[in-house]
Amino acid sequence: MKFPIYRKYNGIEVWFKILSPTHFIEYKKMGERLLKDEIKAEIFPEKLFIQDLINQHDNRWIEVTELELNQFIN
Repeated sequence: MKFPIYRKYNGIEVWFKILSPTHFIEYKKMGERLLKDEIKAEIFPEKLFIQDLINQHDNRWIEVTELELNQFIN
């Protein structure tokens, strides 16, 4: 699998840049502010969440491009 991988929640403006099977960055806007959280998975539920993101489990996430993420950030 080639990283980074880009996803966003289906229906809400929370975006993800997945850097590895154990590392991702989450972006979301609160009003005019952009919040960025970097997560390095250490426990099984966090690692499972990343796998769900990658595999788009239950259609909760959709695949996006780096360009789309950059447009959201800017």
